[in-house]
Formats: sequence, C-alpha cells, structure tokens
Amino acid sequence: MPLLKVGDPVPDVSFRTADRQDMPLPGFKGKQSIVLAFYPRAFTGG
Repeated sequence: MPLLKVGDPVPDVSFRTADRQDMPLPGFKGKQSIVLAFYPRAFTGG
C-alpha cells in the first residue's frame, strides 16, 4: 500500500467502531470533517 501524504484523498476504507458498527469513510465526504488517530499496539496487551 502506498504511503499517504497530507492532502491526498482518503482511500475507500471502512472501520469498525467500538460498538461494532461498520463506519465507511466515503460516507463523510462533503458532510463533515473527521480525525483519524492510530495508536500502535493499542488494546493489544503488549
């Protein structure tokens, strides 16, 4: 997978929320801003 840079369009992906609902990112386009935060090893016990 190629690296993304600031200003690149978001790939067509979806994430699972804490309450196990799928959240597709393309559904937010033009509606509201979102922030994605990634934490290495979050909730992995290591």
